[in-house]
Amino acid sequence: MNSSDNQQPRHFSRIPFRADILLEIHLIDAVHTAQLIDISLKGALVKTAQAIPEYIHGRNCSMTLTLGDITHSDCEKITMQGKVAHHEGMLLGIECLHTDIDSMTNLRRLIELNIGDEVLLHQEIGEMLKRVLAE
Repeated sequence: MNSSDNQQPRHFSRIPFRADILLEIHLIDAVHTAQLIDISLKGALVKTAQAIPEYIHGRNCSMTLTLGDITHSDCEKITMQGKVAHHEGMLLGIECLHTDIDSMTNLRRLIELNIGDEVLLHQEIGEMLKRVLAE
């Protein structure tokens, strides 16, 4: 990450949320267990157990966060298809490119419970929809 990355205005609230996730980086043929650091409507910051090579920058990936008791087959999940947007050592920034409707519903609820401001959440959803429609 360089200093210009930190200077860009954020349109989406990052929700600190510590949990184990499954992270699959395409073309590496490995699924990693990683730690979710924070999550937003537009992506996530995760920490891997070991440093990941530089060449994964820009690679497609998928992230799965299981909510609740993982021993139950009917537990809720948030799955994001994305790409590695930035990477520094063991930290990976994942830009969300696609998520299914159930995952979006679960993510919306998670954010709503954590930011405690329904108006702000609706503004962020509106901003996300504008970006999707503009693409």
